[in-house]
Amino acid sequence: MNMRKGWKLLSTAALVTVLAITGCSQSATPTQPAGGGTAGQASTDTGGQANAAAKLKLNLKTEPPSLDPPKGFDSTSNEVLNATMEGLVRLDKDHKPQAAMAEKWAVSEDGKTYTFTLRDSKWSNGEPVTAQDFEFAFKRIVDPNNAFPSAFLAYYINGAEAFNKGTGNADGVQVKAVDEKTFEVKLKAPTGYFLHILTQPTFFPVNKKVVESNPKWAEGASSIVTNGPFKMEDWVHDQSVKLTKNDGYWDRDSIKYAGIEFVMVNDENTQFQMYKTGQLDMIQTVPNDMKKQLIDSGEAKVETEASIYYYRMNTTIPPFTNANIRKAFALAIDRKTLIDNVVQGKQTPAMAHVPLGFPEPDGADFRTKGGDFFKDNDIEQAKALLKKGMEEEGWTTLPPVAMTYNTSDAHKAIAQVLQEMYKKNLGVDVKLENKEWKVFLAEQRARTLQFSRSTIPADYGDPVNYLELFVTDHPGNRVNYSNKEYDALVEKIRNTADEPERFKLMHDAEKIFMDDMPLVPIYFGTKVFMEQPNIKGIIRHPVGTIDYKWVEIGNK
Repeated sequence: MNMRKGWKLLSTAALVTVLAITGCSQSATPTQPAGGGTAGQASTDTGGQANAAAKLKLNLKTEPPSLDPPKGFDSTSNEVLNATMEGLVRLDKDHKPQAAMAEKWAVSEDGKTYTFTLRDSKWSNGEPVTAQDFEFAFKRIVDPNNAFPSAFLAYYINGAEAFNKGTGNADGVQVKAVDEKTFEVKLKAPTGYFLHILTQPTFFPVNKKVVESNPKWAEGASSIVTNGPFKMEDWVHDQSVKLTKNDGYWDRDSIKYAGIEFVMVNDENTQFQMYKTGQLDMIQTVPNDMKKQLIDSGEAKVETEASIYYYRMNTTIPPFTNANIRKAFALAIDRKTLIDNVVQGKQTPAMAHVPLGFPEPDGADFRTKGGDFFKDNDIEQAKALLKKGMEEEGWTTLPPVAMTYNTSDAHKAIAQVLQEMYKKNLGVDVKLENKEWKVFLAEQRARTLQFSRSTIPADYGDPVNYLELFVTDHPGNRVNYSNKEYDALVEKIRNTADEPERFKLMHDAEKIFMDDMPLVPIYFGTKVFMEQPNIKGIIRHPVGTIDYKWVEIGNK
């Protein structure tokens, strides 16, 4: 359905015309409080007119793949999870981890043992949240029988990786409920950003009794049990999710409105019209053909985000079995033209993997210090690399290439431009295909897609998060990339406590990765959104899931 029939995306002809014409992020590293603290609240100003009975109206776009915390591990699922559940710590308005389900914590002198003291708080079914729930949840993340895509995030915990890879067992995972309110975690090595990792929904607790008694506990409103600011009231699959304030939540007095009503509308023109008519209070994307106008007028806002938009090249599917051909596809793109004329969100062209927003020990930005690994729109070099790669493989004709994206007007527009650029700059015909989000994600995770798009926001505030995704057989890899030297270097990084040395090693690892080029970096991201004037307190973290906890809704 298109409620504005006059609005259309750039046509292929227009894209060809565009091509013919042309031929700094905020710090994402947390400050670790010495002994915990209180949860920071968002700065809001609704003139004393906040409506406690109001509901926040939002658009999820699509059905959440899963509301089981370590299973979801995608932006759509995380958005709902962050509203309905809560971990030991939560990011505050300054993007720093602060006390949440944990009232306080202590860190051992060697930096490897964290002891958390839990608050008195209840699950949505009225039962108390206990340290036993956290122990069960953390071990469940890395249980190999679950095959959760986010299990790697727990590898910092001693014994977690061994259990997940089948060389250890659950008893070897060093997390322990000392008593009902005391939870202990032991790490393999000192990890200064560990609290930031714990803000990720993967580490939200689950109710041990509920999960053990019902394998489908997270699949419906009547069975899901949560511990966060809101609880599930209704869930009509592929249509809507309704949340209401959770009176058993420890910080319920900070919740200044009645709940959230999510719809699932995947057409950007339709959602824009819903926003303009007051049916939505906020939208996180705007129609491509209006984006520049809306940003320039101030109606749409732009904020920084530590993320990268890229296309993955499956290294086991020809022609991307050849490194020179992969490099050719990376160099043959005019990113500035793509951003200025299609994406239009003030993004930065990406000629590397790790995005902007990660400070070095000396305060410099990791990306700025690491620089670019190739030139944008380097057509002649791209042609030479393509020719060289085909000669190496003995190919006179390039094997067919299919670019896959999940259904979205914005992704479609980008894919069409890339298709035209590859035709114009390399003489390569690329087929386009789109898939619904849940199907797309499942196939990409199964490593069956040849050339597929991704937006990767940081899971936590450290560059190693991007590097670890591509070690051999990592669940985030998705393109069968494998380099033993790279794997060994990433493992060394994760066990290096000296920060200047660790950052040097991360630059070395990124250089190896970019020389192998298993992806086509396109741009480092921003958040473009529109918000009704009576809505205050939505928090968008440069690294982390959008947070609705501290919203206030003013009277219109």
